[in-house]
Amino acid sequence: MEYEIEAELMHEFLRNRSKGFAYTPIIGSGKSACVLHYIENNNECKNGEVILMDFAAEYGNYASDLTRCVPVGGRFTERQRDVYNSVLPCKKRSRKIINSGRLLVDYHTEVGKLMEEELVGLKLISTDDIKNQDPNWPAYKKYFMHGTSHFIGLDTHDVGLWTEPIEAGMVFTVEPGIYIPAEQLGIRLEDDVVVQPKGEPFNLMKNIPIEAEEIEELMNAKVHA
Repeated sequence: MEYEIEAELMHEFLRNRSKGFAYTPIIGSGKSACVLHYIENNNECKNGEVILMDFAAEYGNYASDLTRCVPVGGRFTERQRDVYNSVLPCKKRSRKIINSGRLLVDYHTEVGKLMEEELVGLKLISTDDIKNQDPNWPAYKKYFMHGTSHFIGLDTHDVGLWTEPIEAGMVFTVEPGIYIPAEQLGIRLEDDVVVQPKGEPFNLMKNIPIEAEEIEELMNAKVHA
């Protein structure tokens, strides 16, 4: 059950001296992963589904924010892997361009163009959809309807100005996603990064498994141990 995963996460946070969750966790399997702030966590995780787990600890009064997606049965289907491997490169490219001196609004516009490429590749939108889109609600928003990054610090969604340039030392989430309700599939991948004076930011969660192959290897190693 989804709540059993939630309970295990809380157990690990508390035994490692965290105060617990930094926010109400989202443990959404199957179609529930398409609900952005699904917090009921009361459904059964069924074989063939992907679980979206958006959870993180508070430690030393500071919040964190993490999202990972894993297949219930230990292996992604071909389609699930294709969608996963569209979100992941978008996240990697998005992380590299959240730099000091850039306005957050311009950053989000650029990430939207990265997501367009991935959605066209998945045949979820077409070049005609992009050509004829409403500028106030781009075509990619049908499958990626939220922002890519937000300020994080003493609160998970911390305060910050969109009208001032990003500065070194600021911490942001990077969390693109693709949500396909018709396929009961939602994939979001999220890390927290620290903006550097020059170059790409430092990824605070770089050691947490995120590659599809690595996740499958870990899951199957535990099954057969």
